[in-house]
This record gives sequence, C-alpha cells and structure tokens, in this order.
Amino acid sequence: MGLVINSCYYDAFPEEEIIIDDPDTPIEDVSYQSDIIPLWAQCVGCHNGNEPPDLRDNVSYNELLNGFVVPGDAESSTLYKTLLGVGAPLMPPGSQWPDSKINLVKDWINQGALNN
Repeated sequence: MGLVINSCYYDAFPEEEIIIDDPDTPIEDVSYQSDIIPLWAQCVGCHNGNEPPDLRDNVSYNELLNGFVVPGDAESSTLYKTLLGVGAPLMPPGSQWPDSKINLVKDWINQGALNN
C-alpha cells in the first residue's frame, strides 16, 4: 500500500518584481512644451524661418515633424543625427551639446515626439 501526499502552496502576497534602472531608459515623460522648446532658444538665431528647420516656438513642432523627426525612432531622425554630427553636419556648428540635452531630445523622440 502506498502513501500519496498532495501539497499545495498559495502565496497571498507575491514578491514584487524588481526593476533595475537602465541608463538608456528615460525615467519620466519628456514634455515638448516645457523640456524641448527651451532648448531651441540658442538655435533660433539661425533657425528663424530662413534656415530649416524653423525652431521658433509657434511653428517648431510642425516643422520638426515635417522630415526632421521620426516619432518613436531617434536613430532615424535627422534632428538627433545632427545633434550628434553623425551622417549630418553637427549642430550647433562647432560645439556639441552636453549629453544631457541630447538625451532629452532622444527621449522625447523615442517617446513618440508628442506635442505635450
């Protein structure tokens, strides 16, 4: 005669998933209005309607989405490439932005390039 033991385990409080921060993952949503538009302040001297893209506040978003930004894909976006000087002339000319500014633009594009 054999003995059958049946056991069941139920964890009423499952462990929370631990997520390790990835430095390439944006921590929060980037706002075009409050985070990105202020970056253009140093660009509008040249990009004021005479030199594309037009980065004046009232037209910059539509201008960027007209061939300079691929929403959701910074690596394919002309804007991002010019900030790095990769496959396009470096902008601003002669001095690359700090990584923090470039990453802000990258995150905004990768988050869908919303006009928020």
